[in-house]
Amino acid sequence: MNMDTPARIFVVEDHAYMKEMLREFLSLEEDMEVCDTADSGEDALQHLDEASPDFVLVDLSLPGVSGLDFIATLRASRPELPCAILSGHGERRYAEQALAAGARGYVLKGDPDELPNAIRQMLRGERYLSQALQY
Repeated sequence: MNMDTPARIFVVEDHAYMKEMLREFLSLEEDMEVCDTADSGEDALQHLDEASPDFVLVDLSLPGVSGLDFIATLRASRPELPCAILSGHGERRYAEQALAAGARGYVLKGDPDELPNAIRQMLRGERYLSQALQY
């Protein structure tokens, strides 16, 4: 990835307020931009190619296809595209399921300052788990 241009983040989030907050928050980072958003996994799959993201941030609880199923589908079709779950579910089993599905990380909602650094770490090829999920 070229660090001279901002990383293109695709946000899959069904709550309009949360989606807009993520767009505004991530756009404050000089090295990131939200290239597109989707309300569902199905919607995201239709817009992925034209958005050409560097990273996909996926809500765990989506209408229709779950965030985990979306990530498994994404891994099958675009194995090189890193993605992570952003969720309010703090149970470790969800994080384990996300990693097993092919997510590079699992970030808990609630500490926005954590998100940009988590995304940077995952863009470097590292795995990321929110502090509360580590032991």
